[in-house]
This record gives sequence, C-alpha cells and structure tokens, in this order.
Amino acid sequence: MNEIVPSDFSPLKVAWKTLLLLQQRKALLSMQGYAFYVWQRGDRLIVAFDPSKIDTGRVNDDFAHRLSTLLRGRRVERMNSRGIFLQVGLEVPPAPKPLEVKPLDMSQQPTPLHMPVGMTAGGPLWISLIESDAMLIGGSRGGGKTGEEHAFIQALLHGRQTLVYAWDGKRGAEFGRYAGTENFHLLMNGINGLRELESVLKAREKMLTESGFPNTVMYNEKHIAQILPIALFVDEAADLPDDAKPLLESMIRLYRYAGLYPIIATNQPTVANVFAKTNLSTRIAFRVPHHNDSVTMLGYKGAEALPDVRGRGLIVWKGKFVEFQSFEVTYPMPDPAKIKSIMDEQAAAENEAPAQGDDIRKLAESIRGEWNRSMSKRAVGRLLGKAYAGAWAGKIDQIIEYLSATTTSNGPVLGLEAA
Repeated sequence: MNEIVPSDFSPLKVAWKTLLLLQQRKALLSMQGYAFYVWQRGDRLIVAFDPSKIDTGRVNDDFAHRLSTLLRGRRVERMNSRGIFLQVGLEVPPAPKPLEVKPLDMSQQPTPLHMPVGMTAGGPLWISLIESDAMLIGGSRGGGKTGEEHAFIQALLHGRQTLVYAWDGKRGAEFGRYAGTENFHLLMNGINGLRELESVLKAREKMLTESGFPNTVMYNEKHIAQILPIALFVDEAADLPDDAKPLLESMIRLYRYAGLYPIIATNQPTVANVFAKTNLSTRIAFRVPHHNDSVTMLGYKGAEALPDVRGRGLIVWKGKFVEFQSFEVTYPMPDPAKIKSIMDEQAAAENEAPAQGDDIRKLAESIRGEWNRSMSKRAVGRLLGKAYAGAWAGKIDQIIEYLSATTTSNGPVLGLEAA
C-alpha cells in the first residue's frame, strides 16, 4: 500500500516541474505523445523518461540538482541502468547543521597543490590547483573573497611546488606580506608584471615545442626536473590598467598548457562577466546584493540568499553547487622594508633591457659550466650579474627552467632549492 503523499507535494506537481525544466533546458525532442511518466513507489516518486522524446544528454546530474531546487530541496537521484529514471524523495530533508568557522590547518592539506575552500556540510573542502584549472572569485566588499585568496596563497607556498605571482592593485599593501617567501613573486606594476610573466610562459612554450610534449603535465610525467605550475592571483581585476586587461584575458585563454592557473577576484559583476567568458571553469561567490550578480558569477542564483556571515560562500565544483564557510586565516605582518626593496629593484630592472627570446638560451649556456641544481635563484642571478627582482626575476626563472630541462643529471625539483 502506498504511503500518503505530503499535502504540498504530488505526482502532478513533480510532473509540472519536470516538464518546465525540460522546456528550459531545451531537452524535449518532440511535443507529440508522452515524454515521461510519474508514479509513486513507497517513499518516493519515479520519473521515467522516453529516450525517443528527450535529449538524454541534457537530463544529467545538473538537471537532477535543479529539479531538487524546484521541489524545495527534496532529494532527486538520477539512474540510467535501464533507461533514464529519476527518484524523487517525498520528504524534505532536514536543514543542514550550521557551518562552523574553523582555523586553517595546513596539516590537513591533502597534497602540496591543494587549496582550502572551507567547511561544508560534508566536512573540509580542499581543491587541487591543477583540477580547478582557472578560477573566478566574486562577492560584495567584506564578504570574504580576499581572505579566500590569502588561504590559497598560504597553502600553495606551504606546499612549495607552485610559483605564485600576485597583483593586488595596492602597491603590495595586500600581498606584499609574502615578499621574500620562496616561490612568491609580487607584481607591483600591472602591465609590466603581466608582460614579465608572459615572457616566462613564452619561454615555456618554446621549451615544450622543442621537447615534443604538448603541455607541462605530460612533460612533468617524463622528466625529473619539473616545470612548476604558476598560480596567478589578481585581487581586483576591475582596477587593472586598461592596457593590462586584454593581456590578462589573452593569457587566461592561451597559456593553460604552459602551466598557468589564473585566480581572478572581483567585487564588480560586470567585470566578472568579462572574465567569465574566458574559460574560468571553477567559480566561487560570496554574498552578493542581487540574483543577477549570482548568475553572472556562478551561472546560478543563490549567492544573493546566503546568510550575512563573512566567509560564507558558494562554489560550483565538479558539476555540484556547494555552500561553504571559509577557514579563519591568520595574515602575516607585512615588512615595509621588503616591499620598498622590491619596488626599488623592479624599478631598476624595468630600466634595463631584459633578455628576450633566444637570449634566454644564450644566457643559460653562458653559465652552464658554473650552474648546478642546488643553486638558489639569487645565486643564479649573481652568476649573470643581475639581481633576482623585477623583470629579471622572470628571466632567471626561464634560464633555470631551460638549464633543468636540458640537463640529464638527477637533482631536486625545479623551484624547490633553498633561497
């Protein structure tokens, strides 16, 4: 005997919501006959689709998630062992427990490339830089996006297997606190900093072409000397100089194969809309004032309805829509002397003619006899008679990558040598 269906719920309601979603997703192939059937079975409703009447590729896990939202959070599971079926639970699941604010614990980092998103209903969520591919972080001021960036930067520097380039639009006031940390590059000038990074990526491009490998991931699988991934943090994309924005968009599109993983943050949805079109596949949004802002940043409504709690956000990750509470992060104190030193060194380096193209190879060969893998980047700079700063920091990175990739003797992973 069937159980009683809740008064606010019925097979007819499920049918109407399913039909509405099929129309929205343009999944109906024919308006003739029945596209699906609904019947109750015990504590659930079964929705069975006629595969000749629907586009089965559009009735996927995301379809089930959206139908669950339309049905006030009732559990919807997709099954396709014999045809396409949805199982819809009759009862609304209990509200999840409030998400706790927990301090960031680096001992929980799964791998050196994982970044901490925050606490979810299922526990702590860390995502790999490589799997995240490219990321957009948005939200109103004070919502927690900058704190999320700090958590990511601290985790990647802790892992010591990523080169971190960061621009904060504040002359180092935000990210300058990491100045002097191994593998960290503070970009003071927007356009010059991006051009410097682009030269590093172009050198990698040439190296990959000559090696016969199409990307850094495949290259690293076959070489002891690794090409480290580059995480590029841009704290407020709206504040980039106008001549820098097209360059950033181009770099996001072109250089994934060369190991570039951009993490772009903004509190202006119009700017988010521009960068959302450049293949930023992982999206994070903190609270926003309007559902249109949420759709721009995430592709979904929801961020406008988040509780007014600093650090509460939503992430679109692996086809799922997950709410989280970011970790509590302790910021290191900035060192004004280090920041000034970097500013002075970058200004001096920008006045020199930096090495380009084939000059990287010539400079590398000029010091090959004195170079070894245990050398720090600054020591390599001293061999060249240059300071490891500004535009020359990027060139020295290219020279080390070239020497490491063209030397067969074993040694430490590129970029992990002592400072």
